[in-house]
Amino acid sequence: MVKLKTKTIRVLFASSEAEPFYKIGGLGDYSGSLPNALAALSLKNGPKIDIRVVLPLHDPSTIDKFSLSEEFSLSFDSGPGTVTGKIYSTHFNDITYYFIRQISPKNLSTDVYDSNQNTNAYKFAFFSMACIKMLSHLDWQPDILHANDWHSALMIHQINHLKITNDSGKTIRTVLAIHNMPFMGYGSEKILQDFMINPISTDSIPEWAQHLPLPMGIASTDKIIAVSPTYAEELKTNYFAYGLENYFIENAKKLSGIINGIDTKQWDPSTDKLILQKYSLNSIHERSKNKHALLNDLGLDSNTDRPLLIVISRLENQKGIDLLLDALTSIAHLNWNAIILGSGHHGYEHAFQALEREQPSKIRAFIEYNAALARKLYSSGDMILMPSLYEPCGLSQMIAMRYGCVPIAHAVGGLKDSIITKPETKRTGFLFDNPTTSDFINCIETTLNMYQNKDQWLTIQMNGMKMDYSWSRSARKYADIYNELLG
Repeated sequence: MVKLKTKTIRVLFASSEAEPFYKIGGLGDYSGSLPNALAALSLKNGPKIDIRVVLPLHDPSTIDKFSLSEEFSLSFDSGPGTVTGKIYSTHFNDITYYFIRQISPKNLSTDVYDSNQNTNAYKFAFFSMACIKMLSHLDWQPDILHANDWHSALMIHQINHLKITNDSGKTIRTVLAIHNMPFMGYGSEKILQDFMINPISTDSIPEWAQHLPLPMGIASTDKIIAVSPTYAEELKTNYFAYGLENYFIENAKKLSGIINGIDTKQWDPSTDKLILQKYSLNSIHERSKNKHALLNDLGLDSNTDRPLLIVISRLENQKGIDLLLDALTSIAHLNWNAIILGSGHHGYEHAFQALEREQPSKIRAFIEYNAALARKLYSSGDMILMPSLYEPCGLSQMIAMRYGCVPIAHAVGGLKDSIITKPETKRTGFLFDNPTTSDFINCIETTLNMYQNKDQWLTIQMNGMKMDYSWSRSARKYADIYNELLG
């Protein structure tokens, strides 16, 4: 652990989404939880982290919903003309949040991410430039800028390019967290020209990537943090780095991996108000009441000895949905029920609905986002299926294990880091190595066979429930990196 060298570390944390203000996926969970965990470190004799969060104001209704205060207006030049914005703020959980609103030209979309690449490119280029401009108006200056994914990576590029310093005259050090490498900010090329943002020029980044926000941030940042140790290693391969693997290999010293955590107060089966029967390690036998009630409500065989498979996922190719559909069709002759919850690609949505029609006595498919139902599934399911082709971190497996639901997952990224398979006495789940239907089916069949041994299965459930998935240890690792940069 790095010895603390500064009394207070001031961090500006930039993200496109953060719960409870905006949440679309795992980034919203991460950005809603990590700042709180970092701020809490000072309460446990750790370094004092003075952290503030900056977000785009995606939807003007956020102003009234969260009682935002207008702070000031700002403007800056772009190729087509002057652009203007407003800065709002609020305090939530003792943390200051800034919101950047695009005024002119007006952003007509209120979605966090628009289906139009150009709309997204303009929104996040404006957000990045306005954030840099905002710093000159504040009486608080960061020591560290912590950006996330392509949406805020341009901030790092501009701080590096313009050699921006804080009020102590020191260069602002930068950290870029990578949550989803394939999304680099495509469609930004013309927008960056409009904002007079120069591309990078380095032999270590391919020419095609030199004008894309994420590679620009990667090349400019002081430290790159992948959201799990295995994902950090995977980024050194073409399959996971999408052509930037040589940069990660050559700059391995500035790349590290820190696995995400979950909010263990929010995700706690002993206090969860949305599940029928609360339970804990000491009362895990009560858990079967949730399964029986759910199966009965859905018109499925309510025999709790019959294993219940659950899927809680975006229905996208990345999540291994093709493997999932093939496997559920191939093991139809075995004894199980399955409940699928998710939405996404229309082809996959229709495929799961068709699967329910083909196997009405075994399968229920809910094509929607339903947070309450997800909690019921975590507290009722015996196994959660996660055959992701890549999974930088993943949170569902951690939540599932905390609720006594055993993961069956592809051994990639954070899935590999968080699910224990050896030694057998410490097992918390099951992993398969190759993203093929046959390997996935073999893993499911192995798990179903082990489910028949009730004592062994109970041990696996309890091992998972005992694991510490909180943010505290990961937050300490982030704080160590901040302090190392300032040292």
